[in-house]
Amino acid sequence: MRTRTRVTLLVSAAMLLAVYSSALQQDDAWAKTIEALIARGRLTEARARLSEQDAQRSGSYVGLVLEARLLTAEQHFAESLNVLQRCLAIRNDDPEAYKLVAANAIRLDKLETGEMALKKAEELAPGDYLVHFHLGALHYTESHFSDARLELERAVSLRPDYSPGQLFLGLALEELGAELGAIEAYRKALSLNEAQGGKSELPYLYLGRLLYRLSRPAEAAPLLRKASETNARSAEAWLWLGKACQGLGQAEEAVSALQHAIHADGTLPEPHYVLSRVYLAQHRTELSEEELVRFRELLGVEKKKDDGRRRNP
Repeated sequence: MRTRTRVTLLVSAAMLLAVYSSALQQDDAWAKTIEALIARGRLTEARARLSEQDAQRSGSYVGLVLEARLLTAEQHFAESLNVLQRCLAIRNDDPEAYKLVAANAIRLDKLETGEMALKKAEELAPGDYLVHFHLGALHYTESHFSDARLELERAVSLRPDYSPGQLFLGLALEELGAELGAIEAYRKALSLNEAQGGKSELPYLYLGRLLYRLSRPAEAAPLLRKASETNARSAEAWLWLGKACQGLGQAEEAVSALQHAIHADGTLPEPHYVLSRVYLAQHRTELSEEELVRFRELLGVEKKKDDGRRRNP
């Protein structure tokens, strides 16, 4: 069971942190102060500082961009888009505003709007690696993998040390069947992650998952173990560790990992199915049947959700 990584989950948080409004390019000390507060997550203080400004400042282009940035950080994405429409009516040549439009649109699952905004930003700032990265991520989400590869290769050529770019390039290459290229991209992302303190489980997870799919469980297991140690709340990391351990004949560790996956996310069907197979191999028939029943129950719920999404795109 292949699970497509959703751009709204993996990318948009990074995008919101990486988008800097044109306020930072101004000489206005008040704007820089508010922008710094937003970037640090001190949103209440930023809101108070913005409210203190006079009407001329708050209604200026810089003031409106700050308001949009703050609304985005407060997760009021639709309201931020409304403010950005006013920004673009004043000035339509700022790539940072279009990047912020895209960030909000992505969080609202308006991928077409996000793509249009990013293409406009690309036109205005062709050398901006983040624009190419997010265009690539959007193409990936829309299953346009060749287009995704082109944009992501451009992004990492502009900024080789940007770990999310290497990760998404690996995902696109994997979908295109270029496994060796994907492994190389994941290894680069892993090295960058470790150089930055190893805070993300994703490079370990994606590389380990691919190696498992290539029937290399002995290489996959240590990486997946590292992924689960890095983020113990990652059900996917525990699931793939369970699969790798099962492939290596390490039944007890497989059971433990799969139980961790279920604890991390009780809505996922697959850990129950894999666990049923492990129990069956151990001749624990009753436990195997229980897990298989639970798998079928959760699979039915998942299908109903999918049907609902198809009826209401």
